Amino acid sequence: EKEYSATKEKLEKDIKDLKAEHDLKLEQLGKEKEEKWARDRKTFTDEIAHLRAQVATQKDQLASSLK
Repeated sequence: EKEYSATKEKLEKDIKDLKAEHDLKLEQLGKEKEEKWARDRKTFTDEIAHLRAQVATQKDQLASSLK
């Protein structure tokens, strides 16, 4: 009976520890994904701004050459 109780308590503690570790890893993965999305979004936004500037420059050059 005592051995069963001790084993049960150990297993319950192990399960609790594993769940806490799992929850922590999930939280970390979520943060990493959010950070990656934020970096990617900034990269795409910067790329779009760069392309728009190139288009504006080419548009100005074309307008100048047509004068």
